[in-house]
Amino acid sequence: DMVDGMRMDLWKSRYNNFDELYLYCYYVAGTVGLMSVPIMGIAPESKATTESVYNAALALGIANQLTNILSDVGE
Repeated sequence: DMVDGMRMDLWKSRYNNFDELYLYCYYVAGTVGLMSVPIMGIAPESKATTESVYNAALALGIANQLTNILSDVGE
């Protein structure tokens, strides 16, 4: 999925609505968040479910990408 997101950069630079932008953010950054969980791990004492950790990692990746895009708007 991450590679597909990078490929999107080759043919598309504008998105018609938030759903399209969200999908792009999933591909280029949400996937990075998901891939980070096994590398960083989940603390053994954590009471969070594995699913909630992955959901949070996905949301953080998407939020970071949206923030990055917003910082480019002024340019």
